Amino acid sequence: MPHALEGFLVVDLTERVAGPYCTKLMALQGADVVKVEPPGTGDAMRAMGPFVGDDPNPEKSVPFLYLNTGKKSVTLDVGQASARSLLLELARRADVLVESYAPGYLASLGLGADTLLKANPRLVVCSITHFGQDGPYSGYKGEEIVDQAISGHVGITGEPDREPIKMGGNLGQYAGGQAAFASTLIALYHVALTGEGQHVDNSITEANVDLLDSWGINSLFGDVPTRLGNAAPGAVLRGRGGLYETADGYIALGQMPGGWDAFVDMTGIEELRDPKYADPGSRSEHRDELEAIVGAWVRQNGKLDIYNASQQRRNAIGYVATPQDMLTSPQLEHRRFFEEIDHPAAGSARYPGPPYRLTASGETLTRAPLLGEHNAQVYCDMLGLERAELVRLRQLGVV
Repeated sequence: MPHALEGFLVVDLTERVAGPYCTKLMALQGADVVKVEPPGTGDAMRAMGPFVGDDPNPEKSVPFLYLNTGKKSVTLDVGQASARSLLLELARRADVLVESYAPGYLASLGLGADTLLKANPRLVVCSITHFGQDGPYSGYKGEEIVDQAISGHVGITGEPDREPIKMGGNLGQYAGGQAAFASTLIALYHVALTGEGQHVDNSITEANVDLLDSWGINSLFGDVPTRLGNAAPGAVLRGRGGLYETADGYIALGQMPGGWDAFVDMTGIEELRDPKYADPGSRSEHRDELEAIVGAWVRQNGKLDIYNASQQRRNAIGYVATPQDMLTSPQLEHRRFFEEIDHPAAGSARYPGPPYRLTASGETLTRAPLLGEHNAQVYCDMLGLERAELVRLRQLGVV
């Protein structure tokens, strides 16, 4: 089966999360992604744990292994003058160059977007920064919690009577990476139509502001939202922030399209048919006693039993999944979401696959590269560098 980006060459000058996730998605679609890493240390993510077997080896960083599947790795110190000709030659051959340096850094080396596009007019140069290439914040530093805070997500997350909190994980970074991937595909389509490359300026903050949805955007129309914790707006039973402890974990109570009667049928608790619980207003008035009744029933049942029984009655109740739950999920198993990949340093493990399925083109999930593993293949076989020259550049610390 053909791959959507088969035959495309992508130069990856990114580190950490957003940029590597963008290029990972390209590699999944068959693009030849050449990751350019600093000699010696490599991508900063190689030093980030957790590590396979608790061994702080740069080849065993779990975040790096996940974010860089399917790529080639070359080492190059772009700060050295002798390295720039190699990078420029890569750019001349590439379809896409993705970078996550601070605004103006590549231009200071003589490798700004204008220079790259002059060398290769069909090139798509994708820049990923926290705030964009211009504006009063463009030179400011950022990281995950900063991106979430500045974009408004922290402000609407948490309990109403407590301080706002950050969402778990690196959701802001992944949102930025997805936006960069989508915008780069649009630019590639433009190349196909016109033959004209361009500079794509991606702001991680703006990608996250765009995801605020009506709950946050309502404030633009004068309706300032209130934090609701884990409760779902409009839920039939909000409970303790929407979460209840079960016999083996937690369930999340959301909206119930099947209705209150279906919920009562599931529990078998006739007391819940009392008219004082019949509508949302009366349930809110008697919340404490209602929660005591429901909470006692929930604690006697397993989360998966409650989940399946409620979904069969068309009520939106979910279970709080642990990592093991996800690895054994019958839905993800049916979709073949996880794939086994073997790595020479980290060993064999199951990796998440792409979050979509294409019927007319395939996806390829292969291992992350070792640091500098493809130096000879890229510099010598692709760019025509003599092996002796590669040895010399290695001795000088250029590669």
